[in-house]
Amino acid sequence: MRATHLRLNQADSAESAPKNTNLLGLDAVRAWAAIGVVVLHACVPYSNPDVPGLTWATTDTPHSGLTALMWAIEIVIMPIFLVMAGFLAVRSMASRGPLATLKSRTRRLGWPFVLAVVFLIPVDLYAWLLGWLADGVITPRQMRSLKFSEGQDQHLWGLSHLWFLQYLILYIAVLAGAWKWLQQTDPKRVFRIGMPLVIAVGVAVLCVRPEVVWGFQHAFLPVPSKWLYSGCAFAMGVLIAHADPDMQGLTRFAGRAWCPSAMVCVAATMLGIWVLEQPTVSDTEQASAFPVVISSSTWLCLALLTVAGATGVAFSLIGLACRWVKRLDPITQQLATASFAIYLLHHPVLVLVHIAVKHGLPSASPLLKMSLATLIAVCVPLGMHFVLRRVKARRQSKQIERSDQDGPSILAMPTTSDASQSEQRLAG
Repeated sequence: MRATHLRLNQADSAESAPKNTNLLGLDAVRAWAAIGVVVLHACVPYSNPDVPGLTWATTDTPHSGLTALMWAIEIVIMPIFLVMAGFLAVRSMASRGPLATLKSRTRRLGWPFVLAVVFLIPVDLYAWLLGWLADGVITPRQMRSLKFSEGQDQHLWGLSHLWFLQYLILYIAVLAGAWKWLQQTDPKRVFRIGMPLVIAVGVAVLCVRPEVVWGFQHAFLPVPSKWLYSGCAFAMGVLIAHADPDMQGLTRFAGRAWCPSAMVCVAATMLGIWVLEQPTVSDTEQASAFPVVISSSTWLCLALLTVAGATGVAFSLIGLACRWVKRLDPITQQLATASFAIYLLHHPVLVLVHIAVKHGLPSASPLLKMSLATLIAVCVPLGMHFVLRRVKARRQSKQIERSDQDGPSILAMPTTSDASQSEQRLAG
């Protein structure tokens, strides 16, 4: 089965892999990871404590279960996407060359990124301001003029969820530049040295800038700490593809490591929430987005658990999926096909639902509100995707019919069967 239209990193498809390798599980992981992103964002208004550095459109009744779910997803979700992106980028460069892959990825990711920045970011902005207006945070005049009180819009401006596309294009460019060197290295040796190194870099970044994971860094240009930490996950995918292109070692690892990895992720979630609940330092000049009063050993422990949990869960999910998924069920197929549309379009839809359920269903359970918001934020982009695909297919069909009708008259007359097929096509 195929899932190749408008997917996140569309050219990085499991079906583009060699026929003797079953990587269809990557499409399954991509499909449900896209839903995980929506669930993550759907939980934000109900989190307590709030996400440092993240300004959401509205806040609602806190829920401890949704808070834990949000942070557990936050730890693992982007490493999953980035490991797959690194793995598939290597496979593409191995078959097509680094320059062709870079051009293809830049075109396939760059144009949606530019269009989303031009058209989607303004929609996101006014959806946010509508939530602030409904909560009484700003006035209609401020919404029209975009002039706010000092510090009110501190975390408002940036690429929002589109940062992933920007970072991914840059990672692929770096990989294309280093491709010749990578091909000259011994895969096993590079893996043995490189994997501990990128894990150590990830831990070091979180020790210095824990807000990379345990907060949100909003900007229009790449944030160095966030770019470096996310690049570690992409590099892991590169190392796996270089040393274990068939993922045989990863599937063996997944069978043994999925349970310990899940437990480490739970421990990281619990410790991270506890850290965020600690008193903050009054010194606003502190570098951290949430300068809490804890020891350096606690920071180190949180960084180790976060990186270990993210790495283990990402590897386990990918490995288990590649081991067990032999075909995509219809739901997973549809989600995989529309995963890019879900990723791009869910944000403003989700925010508008958050605002509506807060003020329209004030006494409803946070779990019900989150579930409703997730369902709508998935179904609306899903429906838009398939409507646009149907329109595109119909347009292409008409172009084919027109080209058939405009064929040169010097062609031989059709046979009876050919004429019958032509009449059926014109009638249809």
